[in-house]
Amino acid sequence: MAEYRRAQPEERETYIDFANYVFGIDFEALLPKVYGEGIDSSSLHMAAVDEQGRMRALVAVLPELLQVGDNKLQTGYLGTVSVHPRARGEGHMKVLMNHWLETLRADSYDMIVLAGQRQRYEYFGFTVGGLKVKHTVTQTNIRHALKEASPDGLSFCPLFEVDGAVSFANKLNMARPAYVEREEQLLPLTLKTFRLNPIGVLEGGELIGYLLVNHEGNEISEIAMEHQDDIVRTIKAYMVKRSVERVTIYSPEYDTALNRRLGEFAEDYAIETSDMYNILDFANVLQAYLTLQHRTIGLVTGQFSAIMDGQPVTARVDENGVTVERTAKSDAVILNKQQAQKLLLTQHSRYMEVGAPQGWFPLPLFWYKTDKF
Repeated sequence: MAEYRRAQPEERETYIDFANYVFGIDFEALLPKVYGEGIDSSSLHMAAVDEQGRMRALVAVLPELLQVGDNKLQTGYLGTVSVHPRARGEGHMKVLMNHWLETLRADSYDMIVLAGQRQRYEYFGFTVGGLKVKHTVTQTNIRHALKEASPDGLSFCPLFEVDGAVSFANKLNMARPAYVEREEQLLPLTLKTFRLNPIGVLEGGELIGYLLVNHEGNEISEIAMEHQDDIVRTIKAYMVKRSVERVTIYSPEYDTALNRRLGEFAEDYAIETSDMYNILDFANVLQAYLTLQHRTIGLVTGQFSAIMDGQPVTARVDENGVTVERTAKSDAVILNKQQAQKLLLTQHSRYMEVGAPQGWFPLPLFWYKTDKF
């Protein structure tokens, strides 16, 4: 019979080698913030070990504190879900996943996030949803729409070759309407998650922002500028100086400054789902994200009351802002977990007959690529 337990510090090479074998990739290079040299991430991993002491399966959770305006949410990003090929079908993943869900619920987590195949994780209470905006910008857009934008004086270099880059990048992250708190001393590793390339944007030798770009250089997963007026000229400078024919730029819906500027010249855009989510505390998530929407995108006044997965909530938007109570009205709609998350997280909410005020849902949940696991 298998033993299910936390990995031990002395098993670092064992669980990394196990994950590398199952996925056929190099986790130390892919996720240096968790698996980099000298980092003990054993406590993040729950393993299935057989009678011979061999690792048969592994599931990890990276704790992340999410700041949404004035509200803090305790979240965990679930990853490295791996089962040895010869142990598949033995039920190890189910045991490990359910153990983590029970543990995080007992530890008062608000939400769990992951990226994975929809039906596989729906069995564990996850729903694909959230919102990310995908803009496509081409050299034709640059030549015609940005003729007047001057990239003069802008230059690029590896971000962490610039003095003060760590504190500067951390400051820009914390200035966002919503952000995952990043451990400052790990920032040079964190911003290289999934082999991203952190590029500093300089003017007159001084940092004014940074880009996180994929290996091919044609995808910007994160753009952070000290002054929003520098967004357009930075994109032009990057595409011209790096000779990039077409670039994809991702942004959260609530980054209205970035979306407004990109919308003025981008060739195309699409609104896509961002991740899969398992909401453990509906009131806390509603309070955080309705408030965020109210302050950025805007919300119509109104009220919505429901019992979501057994949790009573009543949300109200009026001249005083957003309030969420842990009570339900007598006529509150009753939703199971899957229905509640479908309402809060997906575009399918528009087809549900629940009487929610127009435009409240889906909530704009979003994770930057570098904060994923």
